[in-house]
Amino acid sequence: YALFDKYFKNPGCTSPSCTPGTGKSSSNWLINWYFAWGGDNGGQWSWRIGSSHNHMGYQNPFAAWVLSDGPAALRPLSPTADDDWAQSLTRQLQFYAWLQSAEGAIAGGATNSWDGAYGTPPAGTPTFFGLAYDVDPVYTDP
Repeated sequence: YALFDKYFKNPGCTSPSCTPGTGKSSSNWLINWYFAWGGDNGGQWSWRIGSSHNHMGYQNPFAAWVLSDGPAALRPLSPTADDDWAQSLTRQLQFYAWLQSAEGAIAGGATNSWDGAYGTPPAGTPTFFGLAYDVDPVYTDP
């Protein structure tokens, strides 16, 4: 869930009524703010939640490399894990380059859910693979 939009909406969604993606189309290949799951002790209900916000500080290219091309004992057993994490590694490095400022700092991030409500970002907001630049992703939607 860490690589997917909170409600599995495709990157670039600007309305709460956007149709959710299919397969892996709602993945932006970046590690998002959080994901969690749980349920009651009796097994009557469960929940899962994720995030649509990606900060530069949440990324971990080294982990993505290990999970995609590291020692076999450290790689997930999923049949698509190698390819999934390799794509994440590439996207994370692209993200760092995109967030690099002329002054040398790397800051901020990008979101698929502007203002935490899949709103339309202000005109002229830079985008990264459909995600809108946000100087403090998650701050408006803790």
